[in-house]
Amino acid sequence: MSVPAKVRQMARECVAVRTRLLNRLVTGVCDAGLRPYGVRVAQVNILCAIANSGPLTPTDLAAVLVLEKSTLSRDMAKLLEKGWVETQPGDDARSHRLAATPAGVAFLEGIHPVWSEAQKQLVKRLGPVLVAAMTETVDEIWAEQSPGEQGA
Repeated sequence: MSVPAKVRQMARECVAVRTRLLNRLVTGVCDAGLRPYGVRVAQVNILCAIANSGPLTPTDLAAVLVLEKSTLSRDMAKLLEKGWVETQPGDDARSHRLAATPAGVAFLEGIHPVWSEAQKQLVKRLGPVLVAAMTETVDEIWAEQSPGEQGA
């Protein structure tokens, strides 16, 4: 069977496929470094965002990270269990805020060398021009999504 030109174009030019591949590469490099600590990069990103921007509501955190609340809640359980995040009373009886604990901040400081090494590996693999372009694009997306400090 001959592949139609439009299908070949989709395979050659799909931004989504390429972005997902980059995501798997970046996640793999970061998760490999974090494996000895029993966490994944998604959990570190959440903890870093809370430490940087918190205390904040789960809704605000999901907005900062541009995540669905259901995706966020799956990783929050581990952070709460480890004592790296705590809940604090919210503005009313039904709400709460998330705050990084001193142990959570200390954990982030402790893994800084692992984070730094992963950054070096990724810049080497992806190239400084692509990393700078991604950083600029993500900063623009964050500016459109929510005001204030942003995540990791």
